[in-house]
Amino acid sequence: MSVAEHEFIPYRAEQRLGRGRALILAPHPDDEVLGCGGAIMRHVADGDPVRVIICTDGALGLPPGHPDPLETRRQESRCAARLLGYGEPIFWDWPDRGLGYGEELLNQIQEAIAAWQAELVYAPSCWEVHPDHLNLALACAEAIRHSARASQLVFYEVGVPLWPNRLLDISGLSERKQQAIACFRSQLAQQDYGRQIAGLNAFRSYTLGPQVQAAEAYRVLSRAELSSPPWDRLHLPTPEALPELARSLRLPRSPYDRSVSLSEYCYQEHSQKCAGFSSCPNGSC
Repeated sequence: MSVAEHEFIPYRAEQRLGRGRALILAPHPDDEVLGCGGAIMRHVADGDPVRVIICTDGALGLPPGHPDPLETRRQESRCAARLLGYGEPIFWDWPDRGLGYGEELLNQIQEAIAAWQAELVYAPSCWEVHPDHLNLALACAEAIRHSARASQLVFYEVGVPLWPNRLLDISGLSERKQQAIACFRSQLAQQDYGRQIAGLNAFRSYTLGPQVQAAEAYRVLSRAELSSPPWDRLHLPTPEALPELARSLRLPRSPYDRSVSLSEYCYQEHSQKCAGFSSCPNGSC
């Protein structure tokens, strides 16, 4: 039994991920551009209402002794917002590396979804390793599960590639995305995010043919899917359970453990027999 490549990753580019009111949740100032700047531009061009919320102040992204780290990071996001064309970002000002999974954040996200009447909610993916990114991903998944609205969750990638089911063609938008990234001068002074994200977006065109030069990768999940295996595992009974959940998203379990982690499920979704892999985590191959 075999599995075709297109069952693991899209071989067709999308020009848009969907129409409707879009809510973008970014853990830090710059993630809204690095992860989904192309999607934001596409929504704006289509006339979709877009709201961007920057969750933390990003203060740790500047060296100690900086005269005004919060305003510096805010002005950089405002500069990028003007280039992307969506208006003024909202700043929640959670402390950098202090975006805690819990009732306060869940309520805040649910209120934002309801207030904006969001149909698509963008968040960093559950494969991200930065604690602010991962906590926001899990909180958004939980908030949408319990939302009165049937919103879709749109996971985007920043620091870690995700497992996509949608690839958005941004070939004609990549230059403006780079211009928006250039607004984050304080961060580019420390790391060449523009080059790295350009490389990631170029890599995402690998399955899309020569006409697509750059793409953004997304995992789009409905509220119903978030309540079904394996995505229902994106849930923390307590904040202390985060390290164990994070490991289950990335690391294979013991060959003697018959349960299947989310990372393993990603490779088995379309096959009951592991489809030619050298080993099978549940011993059934």
